[in-house]
Amino acid sequence: MPDGAPHLLIAYDGSDPAIDALVVAARLFGRGTRATVLYAWEVLAAMPIADGQAHDEARAHALATDGAQQAQALGLVAEARVDTVTSSPWRTIVDAAERDGVDLIVMGTRGRSEVRSLLLGGTSHHVTQHALSPVLIVPDPQIADARGRARGTIGRSLPALDRAPARA
Repeated sequence: MPDGAPHLLIAYDGSDPAIDALVVAARLFGRGTRATVLYAWEVLAAMPIADGQAHDEARAHALATDGAQQAQALGLVAEARVDTVTSSPWRTIVDAAERDGVDLIVMGTRGRSEVRSLLLGGTSHHVTQHALSPVLIVPDPQIADARGRARGTIGRSLPALDRAPARA
């Protein structure tokens, strides 16, 4: 890995938007770029049952490992990481970025409607508002294309993303 190469924190939850974020990070930064693939694990039970929590934790680690393997298939030098959410997923992502001193946070967006996003906010919105490092939000390609057609600005969004190499 070349000196001065950026360290990326890629928020990953196994969704198509998260895979899109992996693909875009690999396209923009190229082979050999260091990436931490972070899964922000939310413990759902108020009173966790030991076996259930252990199963959920194992699933969280498997998901993060899957994301790191997909990033590696795209040429990134990636490591998997799971952090337990203590207050909110966005806070977990921001805290991880600060703790690791990353150069850039990369994440996908769920593509909520503008009204829902305004009312509810979203993880990507909160990360951009609170992170100390720059944040790259990768829009859902289909939603971006539809918005572009509605605005008459076709060709401004990212070219179609091929998720196949990441899933190989």
